[in-house]
Amino acid sequence: MPPTAAADQLRRRAETLHGTAAALQQLTALGLHLLAGPETWVGPSPQSCLQDLCTRRNLLLAEADALEAEARRFRRVADEIDAQAATAPGVQ
Repeated sequence: MPPTAAADQLRRRAETLHGTAAALQQLTALGLHLLAGPETWVGPSPQSCLQDLCTRRNLLLAEADALEAEARRFRRVADEIDAQAATAPGVQ
């Protein structure tokens, strides 16, 4: 049985979320902390600058993980919708 329209829409949304997460995980900005040294800092101290860069990197990666988790949830719900549709009365 082909996927239902609702399940198909959830799968498309899941793919969009997955693509966005992948884009976040490939950002050049994620490696900025590796380039930070005493000559690149802005703020009270080079260590504060490095900590800020690492914190922002971790936040970006956490958001990518959250998008992936939501994409997995969308796929699971889509599978459930299709399974329910397949067992609905009148469906062969």
